[in-house]
Amino acid sequence: MRSLPLVALLMLTAAATSAQTPAPKVDAKPASADSAKSKARTKPLFKLDKVEWMSGCWAAETGNDTRVEEDWSAASENLMLATTRYLTKGRATGYEFTRIEATDSGIVFAAAADGKPEHVYKLVRQASEYLLFERASKEFPQRIIYRRSSDGALIPRNEGEGQPSIELRLMRVRCAGDKK
Repeated sequence: MRSLPLVALLMLTAAATSAQTPAPKVDAKPASADSAKSKARTKPLFKLDKVEWMSGCWAAETGNDTRVEEDWSAASENLMLATTRYLTKGRATGYEFTRIEATDSGIVFAAAADGKPEHVYKLVRQASEYLLFERASKEFPQRIIYRRSSDGALIPRNEGEGQPSIELRLMRVRCAGDKK
């Protein structure tokens, strides 16, 4: 008599056991009102309907053969995503994943650079084409500002106590993969 490999024996044992175990009963009741209420609560109280001006692809030449590229997705009701890439002489030297998200408690800006843990900032001021996010931390930056200049540039600015501010002037560029 030929012996079966251990894996085959385990599979046969599992199949035999499941064949002997009755299937669990499925409750065919419709979703309750409590379930509908909990789903309604998952919709954010805040919306991202006033940040669409940031969407698209942006870039800045910062000197010394250095370029910054920032690509913002279109805003959904509650989420907007961005990737930022830092290049020197055409070679990537850093990256960042960013999101602006509407939650039940407000709008947040969360950014994670170069694989490090993300930092989360709360929206504290919003005006036409202007956003100010802050966090209570000693670590730089404590404030992140996005604004749109009169010539259409996207200007992100990082600020904090005891450090010089960092500001870029990003101009709209064609997104990678766009035909025209």
